[in-house]
Amino acid sequence: MLPCFTSRLVRVSTGLALGLGLSLIAPSPAVAQSTAPAAAMQLTGRVLSGESRQPVAGATVVLEERRTTVFTDDTGAFTLPTPASGLVHVRVSATGFLPMRTEVTLADPLAPLEVLLQEDLHYAEAVTVGPEPRDPFESYQPTSVLSGQELSIKLEGSLGGLLRNEPGVSERSLGPGPSRPIIRGQDGDRVLILQNSQRTADLSSQSGDHGVTINPAAATQVEVVRGPATLLYGANAIGGLVNVISNQIPTRPATGTMGAAQVDLATNGGQAGGAADVTVGNGLWAMNVGGSARRSGNYDTPEGEVDNTQTRGFFGNVGVARTTANSYVGAGVQLDDTKYGVPVIEGGEIQLTPRRQVYSGRGEVRNMTGFFTSARGSVAYHRYRHEELEGDEVGTEFRNDLLDLDFRATHRPVGRLTGTVGVSGYTRTFEAVGAEALSPKVDQNVVSAFTYQEVSWSHATLQFGGRFDRASYDPAGGLRPRDFNNLSFSLGSLLRPTEQSTLAISLARAARNPALEELYFFGVHAGNFSFEVGNDDLDSEVSYGLDVSYRVRLPRVSAEVTYFNNTVDNYIFRSPLTEEEFDARFPGLEEEGHEEGHEEEGHHGDEEFPIVEFIGRDVRLQGVEAHADIDLSRGLHLELGLDTVRGELRDGGDPLPRIPPVRVTGGLRYHWNALQLGGQVVRASSQDRVYDIETPTDGFTTLRLFGAYSLQAGPTTHTFSARLDNVTNELFRNHLSLVKDLVPEMGRNFRVVWQVKF
Repeated sequence: MLPCFTSRLVRVSTGLALGLGLSLIAPSPAVAQSTAPAAAMQLTGRVLSGESRQPVAGATVVLEERRTTVFTDDTGAFTLPTPASGLVHVRVSATGFLPMRTEVTLADPLAPLEVLLQEDLHYAEAVTVGPEPRDPFESYQPTSVLSGQELSIKLEGSLGGLLRNEPGVSERSLGPGPSRPIIRGQDGDRVLILQNSQRTADLSSQSGDHGVTINPAAATQVEVVRGPATLLYGANAIGGLVNVISNQIPTRPATGTMGAAQVDLATNGGQAGGAADVTVGNGLWAMNVGGSARRSGNYDTPEGEVDNTQTRGFFGNVGVARTTANSYVGAGVQLDDTKYGVPVIEGGEIQLTPRRQVYSGRGEVRNMTGFFTSARGSVAYHRYRHEELEGDEVGTEFRNDLLDLDFRATHRPVGRLTGTVGVSGYTRTFEAVGAEALSPKVDQNVVSAFTYQEVSWSHATLQFGGRFDRASYDPAGGLRPRDFNNLSFSLGSLLRPTEQSTLAISLARAARNPALEELYFFGVHAGNFSFEVGNDDLDSEVSYGLDVSYRVRLPRVSAEVTYFNNTVDNYIFRSPLTEEEFDARFPGLEEEGHEEGHEEEGHHGDEEFPIVEFIGRDVRLQGVEAHADIDLSRGLHLELGLDTVRGELRDGGDPLPRIPPVRVTGGLRYHWNALQLGGQVVRASSQDRVYDIETPTDGFTTLRLFGAYSLQAGPTTHTFSARLDNVTNELFRNHLSLVKDLVPEMGRNFRVVWQVKF
């Protein structure tokens, strides 16, 4: 199988790989001489902390009109090439500070610029999953970024647990192991999980008992984009995406040794984890070595211990890169080995063993002369395996091999127009062998082309772009092959009435072809408590979405409110099928097909699994997300949040399944220099708008207390954080848990984290 698979990968990816290689070679002198504009002037300056007036090293300084990027040195100084005259805009950002945007009138002589950055309460950074890094304050879609102390304070053992209280994000769970983020009520193949902007190739989107093979403790930053991100990342991001960033392949010059280490411990379930990351370099070459591990036992609830909820995982990576001030090219290897238990299913004896090998290469060139100012590309081969163990016996083995390529380039401004063009694609082979082999072997190929353009003025930016995707499935066993051609496009505007406020409006047509499981699965699927019937007649989903966000950043108030409305044609979901309908459509399969599911131990002990089929219906999802930070007095902040989503069928108003309830958050946080102390209350309302056999869920209120402190000791920074979750030991159930009627959520838990950076 592997030689055939490799041959097909080579054929699909040759053109893209060639483009990646060429992009990492500097443009020819002839092109550079004929198209490069003359930089007749240089803007110099320093970036300082607004409170201490200490230099800020490593700050990013961008000339917006040319997309030229430089970084400050150890003294906070920078030198930025500029045009000879005119009005330009300079943006400065750095970890732990609010970004600053300023207008500069070019004249001769040009006075040095002094930029004072103010500390940001939540240490927000730029979002990197767009065409270029962008401050969340000026993104077209609502985004969240966790880094620094904020990431340490919210650390969990799973990605879904880490993000579950972020605006618009909920957690799908079936115990701590198989946890996954849900964005605006959308799950599975509609939410794309990335690691360093590359696909993870796990099977967490496919089933409720499959988890994300990422350890959050090894992340330096986690980004969430709420709403369609299909323009740059394709059909699997129709609902949003999550990008987990780490230092696997160095992207900037490194001299000497630097790195970080972290240890976290928690009382509920005896949780323990550790992570370490070291980068060494000589200014031209850099190597990164990282590793992490995590384990936990059965977790406790107010009703007692939940059997078979233990987890363990080991992760390691090494990456090498050649770096300069304006480029890097590197390669790396990552190995993941995890194992976790799944409660309730088949007597609570099921364990899963996800393992992943990733071989990847990445590169980028910035500040190029010629028509393109920057280009970046990546290629990754993923070898994913997991077994479902029934006791000590292998019940089903899953294999998922994927080759993923992406190349994009940003062109020089043409008048006020600048933008990015790119191509991407992946080829995948999925196979399952054993009791839950719900489809034969399936080959999938996706090839895409896209463009993303912006027209900028001083206080307004217009964005537009489009993407074409061609996806094909070739199943074995005589099943019907399918091909899909999808077009997505978006139009957005970003208005800046003042430097302290923005209004973002985005219109998008996003398309998603049906997933493999929606087309071809057939049989008992204990992980989803159902007998699933795929539908190879399904058409692509098409979503017409509107997002409107208003944001303010004032000296004492930072706030954002968003309204979204997605009208979706042919929205695909699982819908119950009666036995009579099943027997009429599949005569003769009663004895060897769905009757097997009736004999399995399932959702309610000996009760039979329901039969469900994948159908497409016209639906609407709309809601509101809002959050605000208010400075009550020096260092004391009030935090407020709200998110809600309402999903319903357009031809009658019946609710969609598995929609999260309305949620309100409130808290106080004291922030003084490197110290944070605070508490947060989360109130989730009851959810009684349920679809068919789905059951309602009562509301709940939980309390969290937390604190963090960072201590500088020479070149080393120590950060200590502590958190007490579910302070009152509230008995509550997550509406998005597949076992919520049998298993409540975790009870009181105390977690401590120690992190050192050097």
